[in-house]
This record gives sequence, C-alpha cells and structure tokens, in this order.
Amino acid sequence: MNLNNVDSVAIYPAIGIARVGNSKHEYFIGSTIPGQPAQDDSDFRDSEGKIKRQAAKFYVYGLDKDGKILGELNLEQAGVTIDWTVQIANKKAAWYRFDLALDIPAANGEYDADGKKLDAPTVPLLSQMRNREYQAAERKKLMIEPTPKSISGKDINGKEYRFNDGEINNKTVKLGEVRTDDAGRLIFLGGRGKAKSFNKSELTTFANNEGWYDDTSDGPVNATVCITDDNGPRELKAIGAWVVTAPPDFAVGVQASTTGYDLLRNVAAKVHPGCIPDKPEFYRDIYPMLSHQTINQWVNAGILRDFGWGSAYDYDDCDVIKRAADPSAGNRPFRESILASCRNPDYQTQQTQAWPPLYGDAMSTSSTNQDPRAWLAVTDLQYRHLVQWAKGNFDVVEPSGPLKWDDMTPEQQANGLTEAALEQTLGGPFHPGCEFTWPMRHAIMYSNDSPFRIKPRDDSQEDFGVAISGEIALAPDGPLDGSSPGDITKWMAVPWQSDTSSCLSAYNTFSGEYLPTFWPARVPNDVLTEKDFDVLQDAQASDDEKVAAFGPGQRKKWLRGFIYNDQGQFLNGTTIADRLVGINKFVKHWDQAGIVLQKPLDAEPDSSKELFPELVWVETGRRLEDQDDDKGTDCPDWMKVNPRTLR
Repeated sequence: MNLNNVDSVAIYPAIGIARVGNSKHEYFIGSTIPGQPAQDDSDFRDSEGKIKRQAAKFYVYGLDKDGKILGELNLEQAGVTIDWTVQIANKKAAWYRFDLALDIPAANGEYDADGKKLDAPTVPLLSQMRNREYQAAERKKLMIEPTPKSISGKDINGKEYRFNDGEINNKTVKLGEVRTDDAGRLIFLGGRGKAKSFNKSELTTFANNEGWYDDTSDGPVNATVCITDDNGPRELKAIGAWVVTAPPDFAVGVQASTTGYDLLRNVAAKVHPGCIPDKPEFYRDIYPMLSHQTINQWVNAGILRDFGWGSAYDYDDCDVIKRAADPSAGNRPFRESILASCRNPDYQTQQTQAWPPLYGDAMSTSSTNQDPRAWLAVTDLQYRHLVQWAKGNFDVVEPSGPLKWDDMTPEQQANGLTEAALEQTLGGPFHPGCEFTWPMRHAIMYSNDSPFRIKPRDDSQEDFGVAISGEIALAPDGPLDGSSPGDITKWMAVPWQSDTSSCLSAYNTFSGEYLPTFWPARVPNDVLTEKDFDVLQDAQASDDEKVAAFGPGQRKKWLRGFIYNDQGQFLNGTTIADRLVGINKFVKHWDQAGIVLQKPLDAEPDSSKELFPELVWVETGRRLEDQDDDKGTDCPDWMKVNPRTLR
C-alpha cells in the first residue's frame, strides 16, 4: 500500500466482543473471518479446566480520500506508528433496573402485567434506580471506572496496562487489560468472571440484584496513527471503535436465528438504505436464517426434533438446500410455505406457533398472555428478504468455500472483522440479553456516517431521576444519544451469572417440554453429552442404541447440577428461595458448566454412518458431577411468578 494515498484511518472491528474467563494466563482470539467461529486447540480451557478469556483484537486500516479501504496499517510497515487508547467502565450498579425493554408497547402501558391488551394505554413502565440508597454524588461509588490505558509498540504487555484501579463502594474491581501483538495490533482482554456483593447482599432476582457487581465492561477504542510518507510525517486520528466484554460463549459456533450482526444490519438498512442490496442473495441473506435454526439442534432438544438431523426442515440437508435455492415458479409453494411459517415482525397478531421458536421481549409465563412480542420475530430486513425470496426474486451465488485471510480484499478483511465479531452475538430476544440489549436496535446509538459504529459521547448523564421510562430513554440528548464508557453493558443484568442460570425453556408446556426457549445459542438447554457421543462412536453399540443416544429424549439439561437434576427435573424444590440455591451455585461455579463444541463423528460400523451427520456438537469439559435428587419436581411454583421479577 502506498502511504501517500492514505487520507484517513479507521479501527476494525467497529464493535469488538471480548468474553470473560477465569484462566489465569491463557486466552484465545475471537472470530475474525465471517462464518468461521473462534478456534482453540485445547477446547477453550487451560490445563486446570478453567475457561479461557476471549480476546478482542483490533486492527487499523487506511482509507483514501473517497473512503475506499486501501489496506491494513501496522508496525510491520516502515513509516507507521500506532498509539492506542482504551477506556472502559462498568456502571451496572449505578444504572436503572432491567424490568422490560423500554421500547415495546408493554413498557408503554399498552398491556398489563399478565400480557393482556388494554383498551387504552395506562401508566408507562418506570424502571427505578438500582441501589437507591446511594444518592447524588454518592452514586459515583457504584461506577467501576478504571484509568484509561494507552499502549503502543510490538508485543507489549505488563502490569501498567491492566485496568486494576477501578472501585465500587471502595472495593477494587479488575476489569481486564490491553496488550499488543507482533505487528502492533491491539489485544483487549476483559474480566475474569467474578461477581460479588459489595455490601453482603443476597441474590434475589435474575437481573437486578442490589449490592452486586460483576466484571463485564465496555468502552471506546481509539488510536492515533503517525504516517511518514513522501511529504514527511503526519498524524491521523482514527475513526474509533468500541469493545464490549460479555459472558462466555457456552456454544461455540452455534448462531442465533437473528444475530447481533443481523440486528445492526437492520438498523443500517433504515438509516443508510443504500448500503444494503435491494435484491437478496440466497447464501448471504436467506440461507443463514434457515441454517441457524437447524444448528440450534445441538442446544435444544425441541429444535432437534423440529429442525434437526433427519427432520423435514433440516436445512443442512443437501436436497432441502437445493430446493430452497431454486427460484423457479414451480418451487414457489415450498418457499411460500416457509415464509408463512415465519413470524411477521409487524407484530399485529400473536403467532405462537411461528418460527423462530423463541420467547420474545414481552415474554410472560401467563397462559392468558396476548402480547405478540411475547415471541421473537426476525428483523424487518430479514423478513423483507424472505418475502422477496418466496416470490422468487433473489440471486444465487454459489459459495466458493471458506474464506482465507490472505485471499480477502482489504474491504472484505475490514468489514469482515465487524461481521465476524457480531455474528457470534445475539440480536434478541432482549430480556435483557447476553452481550447487549434493546438500545442497540436504535439508530440514535450510532454515528450518522458509520452504520456500525457506536456514537461516542463525552458528557455522559447518569441521573435521569428516580426512575426511567421509554420516553426518557429514547429522547434526543437522552441516555441513548451517544455513549461513554460502560453505557452498553449498564443496561444488562447484574450479575450476568444470575441471568444466564435463569434462562431456560418451556416455562409453560403448552407446546411441549422443550420449546419455546430464550438464548440456546449462547446458553444451551439440552445437550449431547460426551457419554452419549462415545456411544455413537462405539463399534460395539447397536444402531438402536446409537439412535437412542442421539435422540431428543436422551439430551441432558446443560444446567443440571445447578437448576436441574440428571433426569431433567428441578433440583432444589419449588419455591423462589429454593431456585436461588442453583443461581448462587452458578455464580460461584459457572466455569464448571460444559462448553458445546463441534466434533467429527467417527461412526462405526459403516451402516451406522448413514444414521448421523459427520459433525456433531458435544458438551465438553463439564466438571460438575451429575446429580439425582429426590426433591426434583416437574412443576415448580417459581414458573408462575411474573418473569419481570424472576424469570
């Protein structure tokens, strides 16, 4: 690349995703190429079985005067220096409760607490401050705000680059560190999955535990690049990025029906319609929606039954794919039937049996719930693409195989970094979510000229009164109109472990024992165990034994030992207090849960190879022993409480 042609510089990915882990020294780099999940030779754990942190790596790219991406700038090139600055925070304890996504009709008073439509809107939902006993200037004690860190050079790492001086209520909380690689790229590592009470409070709920904190975080990533070209040295301030530290990915490579990338692409399509092609392309715009339903067969037994291996809607089946990619008029009834099965995001009517089989933002355990948003729909853009596809108005570009970094254009590399990071996140439902929540679907969050970039804000306002409403949140100059460190994660549950261990499936069993579900792509429900995987590979096992080991009825609850016993019954009894026993256990021992990973299946004898796919996802590394408990019950009372209090 000719440095004389560089007019501006930008950091990619626009939003990087780090994840907590409790390994002392080991980490892995998150996904950098779309469609290729993160890889780790030791299955994301160290030699002690501790979960490794996922690092977010940031790159700098040069752009010409027309905004065309020319190529990467790094310290391997003569005449280039990069000075990075990262500022992060955790403001959960100082923010407002998560009760419900504040941008949906239920939060505007159009539905009652049981999900019944009201004749006229009543008082909007007002979410109160967390830890209200801290007032005025005292609330700063609730914000974990370490000193910003600046770093430059190759292979730089040391204590001075750790975010170790943040405090909450005078207790030190470590939020991570920065370092650089051998080319001067930035590596960000977040917290270690610690969650505690700063005032000896007990856990009481899934999202709003008073007196508690965790070590997730977020904030801006900036860089100043000095280029020495034919005209001498010049300094360029990079277009900035953002980093979010999230919980671990317990199902690596399993993607949601609507990913975080789908969500932000939907926002971009509304604000910058020219950036999204008018005509969908099958393998880019349609097939992912279908195949993501099938891949969730490895984390939910109901999805295995309805969309998994051997089912009528197995979107990994070559014949099904071929038919779905056929734009002919004769194949239109097939495409139209799939469109009719998908939930319409206009939310005009409640579609309980539509796809995807997931709870929505207005989820309720009430059997009288009438709110259409109790169920998740694909985005407006995804649905628009499905409509065009059903009519046969789409292109098909045969995939050329896995992308390789060195074969990608600079534009593919840079934009691919953002896509790769976000496609491994969840774009809903938001109750509140895994990596981020409902504010991320609003254009006010983003820079006007850069669709996927969080709009930074220096004068952050943290006090909007004793309670906040949707009207306040969405107002110009409100809390979404630009972000400062900690402003993405502060809307999330505190601590994240209490939310993760509360995310189950089939709270009411009117549609079966497995569905609907919340976030199985990140928080599995039902898994293929290593024991049953061994049966599938056992040359001495009969086909009947293998089929039984593979099927939905044999899948084990991922949260067994925490929430369930080994038989899939609730472990600790029927009261809310009993259920909190399992949540407390998960807060302390979350790293002992399994990680669902892709494994090749060496099925023997040859006759049984036709029974199963060549690749399966298996629960690995689980260190918590299975438990059978006489107190297990199929009908706990906590299911009947309002999920806004305890899901």
